[in-house]
Amino acid sequence: MPMAAQASNLNEELGQVEYVFSDKTGTLTCNIMEFKKFSAGYQAYGTGEKPKKKQEENVNFYDKNLEYDLLNNQRPNHEALVRVVLFLAACHTIVIDEKKGTYTSSSPDELALVNAAKQFGYEFQGRDPDDAMVILNRNNGRTMKYQLLNICEFTSTRKRMSCIFRDP
Repeated sequence: MPMAAQASNLNEELGQVEYVFSDKTGTLTCNIMEFKKFSAGYQAYGTGEKPKKKQEENVNFYDKNLEYDLLNNQRPNHEALVRVVLFLAACHTIVIDEKKGTYTSSSPDELALVNAAKQFGYEFQGRDPDDAMVILNRNNGRTMKYQLLNICEFTSTRKRMSCIFRDP
């Protein structure tokens, strides 16, 4: 149906508009994030090459050094790498869809980061009755719980989201 003006005073009303709000998220892009590279400590990980193994959703990562550094606690970058991957697994607002057994997120960014941590062996399992984040380290079978104290939501001014945890 073509547009048609229904009133002759349309020009007068157009001059009264002070603000126009627009959300362009997803209009110029596919609103998809793929996890490809990151840095931890003094080391950068991710070669940009096509992965040889099956990947988690939103993850397109390959680096043979990552697994070696992550599993070998004698490596100089091991502690920094474990911290970064643990932060990827814990710092988010994702919930688990109990029926499908999948992560549900309002942001594709969060989904990519949590799926990357899962691929590296640190799987977000949900929250316990005390609202603590439960992370399973599949590399050693240990379950870790971190009490979530506060979330500072993402804002365009801060350009980041922060989570505050009690470390046991």
